[in-house]
Amino acid sequence: MGVTSKIAPYGGVPTLFVNGEPQVGMAYITYFQENNRYEDFAKAGYNLFTFATFFAGQTINETSQIKPFSPGIFDVKGQEDYTDFDRSVEQILKACPNAMIFPRVNMSLPAWWEDENPDELNDTGYGGNRRRACFSSKLWRRQSEEFLLKLIDHVEASSWCDHIVGYQIASGNTEEWFSFDQKGSIGKASRERFLEWGGDVSDEVGYRQFLSDIVADGIAYLAGVVKARTHRRLAVGSFYGYTFETPFWQSNHMGLRRLLNCGDVDFLCSPASYMRVRAPGRDWPCMTVLDSLKLHGKAYFVELDTRTHLSKFPKDSREGSTVPGTYEQPIWLGPESPEVCRWILRANISRQLTHGYNSWWFDMWGGWYASPELMVELRDLREIGASVLHGTDRRSIAEVAVFIDETCYSHLPDGRALGYRIAAANRDQLGVCGVPYDIYEISDFEAVQSNYLACVMLIPAMTADMERALARCKQADLPVLVVSQENPDLTTNALREFYADCGVWNWCDTDDVIYASNDLVAIHAATAGKKLIRLPQLQEIVPLLPGGESFTDDVIEVELEQYETRLFALKS
Repeated sequence: MGVTSKIAPYGGVPTLFVNGEPQVGMAYITYFQENNRYEDFAKAGYNLFTFATFFAGQTINETSQIKPFSPGIFDVKGQEDYTDFDRSVEQILKACPNAMIFPRVNMSLPAWWEDENPDELNDTGYGGNRRRACFSSKLWRRQSEEFLLKLIDHVEASSWCDHIVGYQIASGNTEEWFSFDQKGSIGKASRERFLEWGGDVSDEVGYRQFLSDIVADGIAYLAGVVKARTHRRLAVGSFYGYTFETPFWQSNHMGLRRLLNCGDVDFLCSPASYMRVRAPGRDWPCMTVLDSLKLHGKAYFVELDTRTHLSKFPKDSREGSTVPGTYEQPIWLGPESPEVCRWILRANISRQLTHGYNSWWFDMWGGWYASPELMVELRDLREIGASVLHGTDRRSIAEVAVFIDETCYSHLPDGRALGYRIAAANRDQLGVCGVPYDIYEISDFEAVQSNYLACVMLIPAMTADMERALARCKQADLPVLVVSQENPDLTTNALREFYADCGVWNWCDTDDVIYASNDLVAIHAATAGKKLIRLPQLQEIVPLLPGGESFTDDVIEVELEQYETRLFALKS
């Protein structure tokens, strides 16, 4: 039969199971294999790993022209080469013999295929670069399928196949299904396919939405290919659904509804938000509609490429790895303070554990976490994750739901600024007002609206589904705060006032980051000083990080340094 993996409910949230056992959803990956820290993470208790593999050696980011970090399997026509794939698996198994591995498979096609199929490419390349494959192309999909099947067959024939517990399928710019042309993947194939789907040449809104739907359809199709070839034994997922992080139709990420309803896609992934350039003292929200994923039984993995005081520019980790002048901005470096770095890692996992999702530490160029102090922190966080995993109720305790309609961006032909202002930027205030919230795509409104005391509607452009939801709120006497072109900017004061009028519990009123669940509460301090966390009831409180003696109260009072994070267990 071989190894099996699946996503199934456990403690009320979608959870990864391998061979019938629930797993701690914390993994490790690096791009530069020569700088890997597999052994460090194995010693810290990690046994879930992933690595990047590439069908082709073409650039993985058209805007920076960075190349893949290992040779493409299919770079030479008719001569596939799995040497680097096999070596990566063997490196992991050497460090962790019981490793469970789900490779990230970048299916972007080789140059020889694109040269042979000019009609299957986008009309233009980004910034004058070569033209790349169009996601609407049937031949692109067929070739991707052929290569994917060859890789799976290679894995299934290997001696270590039972260590491969799933696949993350990837393609497009930065491996995240963004178009290579950065215009939505527009080409001869997209125009023809739109008409085949029943589109009208005069329907610009419909065409813009189609460009996302066809990408989601391709992901669903290729996930089905993996499912069929592995006899539905393994979990399959993909980057997709950046509804808030890339709030414009050209991103191709506004077809998530198709994947939510696809039985072949088990998990979805994204990095943590880059909002505010990952500033300490702020919430790092999900890029996607997390609670719609959970509602539909999909697990979510956040990519924690969290920079530390040990982070370097890639050119300093591998000579010649980048084009001069690229990847040399401050965002590629972390805080200078090792202690602040530890607190940020703690905040990352506190968010994960209180929100019911999974993660991998993305040690991009290698060595970002290579200090005893950081590895002790990462060990402790995984141990807490293991203890929380078996909690009886890991469901959200949020009393507020935030909704957005992914199709609204198709109504904004040039609406990047507006989409960012309403959908992306307002997550900052939502994350520091002291009130947990859940976040959904509007198509799930009817299924969940009765679970909440209040709603926040983010509306860059009005849609029929959003109008129906607003009418339903009025009928049900459900308080709603509308954020639209007329009222585009949230403030913490406005949110707290609205929540207070609705009877929503406020955990903290000092604009610090609060994460809370049935069993945990954490605070990540935006400023130094005395902080009060108000609990909804009298509870036993156990300091976890840092540790301490338990006490019973309905208030946690702590004196914190700026950016400090503390995590507590709650016991009724």
